[in-house]
Amino acid sequence: MFFTPPLDEITRVMTAKGYKLYKGQKKGERGLNLVGIRRKTASPDKFDDTIAVFFLIPGAADVMYFSITTDPSPHYLKHPVNSAGTAILKEGQYIDTHKVSMHSPASGNKHMAVCQRLGKVTVFRDKNKDGKLDFVNPQSGMFGINIHKGPLNGNWDTRNPNYSAGCQVFADADDFKIFLDRCKKEAADVKNVFSYTLLNESDF
Repeated sequence: MFFTPPLDEITRVMTAKGYKLYKGQKKGERGLNLVGIRRKTASPDKFDDTIAVFFLIPGAADVMYFSITTDPSPHYLKHPVNSAGTAILKEGQYIDTHKVSMHSPASGNKHMAVCQRLGKVTVFRDKNKDGKLDFVNPQSGMFGINIHKGPLNGNWDTRNPNYSAGCQVFADADDFKIFLDRCKKEAADVKNVFSYTLLNESDF
């Protein structure tokens, strides 16, 4: 099962770290927050991480939790697509880095997603090809660390053979549709610019 801390705990952790929270208190002001949470015992072969998608509008705050992986799959840990090593997104907040755009993986499964198109993120580069996660060699840049669809029919124990080369990937396609529809509405109503925050379970 993936980790679902209460919304007030998420906002507490983000505030303590000095991270930005979008509140959408005025018309035209951004209100959608996208927050990933990586499990303490990171498992590259499972969708055991969380993305919390929430608004903080006074009197109407709401949060939705979805099962994702924030880790690259074992296949890509053993077969990096980048000579510098497989990308593992570093915990932190990435302001105005993403937008709704077309995700175009090498597999050819193109679809709309929330893509890193606007700003840099920091990744670790794991290049020893042992299939295990090594949080070493940080590097910042434009790496296409997108938030996209994974299996058609996911569940919490679904093995993660080759869905992520460093992206944040949903376990369930129906969940992803709900997420993407919410992002599309925010893009249409406010602006097609999103920030992404990645926390650790140990932060809670």
